Amino acid sequence: MSSPDYIELMRLYARRGIADWNKARGDIRLRAATCLGNAIAENEPQANITIHTLYNGANADLLRFIPMAKHPSKGIDRCFFLPVREKQSGGNETVAFELFLLVERTDCLAFRFEPAHSRPVHNYQHMQLSRSMLRKTIPVTGIPSWLPDTHPAFPMLTSDPLKVFLCMVTAVHGYEAGCITVLQDIFANRPGELGVYLDILKGMLS
Repeated sequence: MSSPDYIELMRLYARRGIADWNKARGDIRLRAATCLGNAIAENEPQANITIHTLYNGANADLLRFIPMAKHPSKGIDRCFFLPVREKQSGGNETVAFELFLLVERTDCLAFRFEPAHSRPVHNYQHMQLSRSMLRKTIPVTGIPSWLPDTHPAFPMLTSDPLKVFLCMVTAVHGYEAGCITVLQDIFANRPGELGVYLDILKGMLS
């Protein structure tokens, strides 16, 4: 049986998301471009570069927001995600995920799914609102100024990038009629691998 691989899962999910994005209405594409500029992965090669890039503080131009699979969501027109992989001083790799939601017109929301910080405030895997993305180079306009964005920082209870990615996908799509359906679609020709990810998802949410 195949071992779970979050890189391969992201690659397959990105393929589905880009296929859906290529069918998006022109007005939605224009609104997304107004918010994200050219930082949208428009094809699989661009998505794969993003997925495989180790961010080093100077190569943010290689990272692009990857369209998420289209799924009916009340009040959300489109979602994009950005994996930010980094090597720490000890050689370990950490992965953060940025989630962008196109809500209405050019109003948008964003969330960060982050590993533990070295500072004592957020020294745990967590998720919180974000006012800027792509390492603070893209502003987020939909969060009211009065709404705090450093707290609450919700504990994720896992630092496994695969599980964090599945948490993010479930948050966007839902569970049984959402994330499971998407997984069944992207692994349609690989049923043996599908079971591995469904078991992980069930173990997380049961």
